[in-house]
Amino acid sequence: MKSTHKVKGLIERKLENHEYRKKFEAGYRAFELEVQILNALESKKWSYSDLARVMHTNKSNISRDLSAGGIHSASVGRIEKMAAALGFKFLAVFVPVSREKEVLPKIHKLLAA
Repeated sequence: MKSTHKVKGLIERKLENHEYRKKFEAGYRAFELEVQILNALESKKWSYSDLARVMHTNKSNISRDLSAGGIHSASVGRIEKMAAALGFKFLAVFVPVSREKEVLPKIHKLLAA
């Protein structure tokens, strides 16, 4: 007989704490941004050095921004320059919290097409 009772995992229990959830979600958004940049680099078959050359900066700056959550300290302007160098447009979008669960999946679906 299967039990319908689901045991909560550690992360699920931690996410019940409002402050922990806020930090987790902020960190996850930065992680998603880093992954997008890394995927763009991979699709162009570029290294950090290639991106640095196009941006007229040092490889160490790119490495700092894309290593161990470094994107947290990158300015919006710097992220915009990375996006432009990779052939993308960085968009900062305000989404009403009340519509987040409705709007974000649609945005992700549009971008995946």
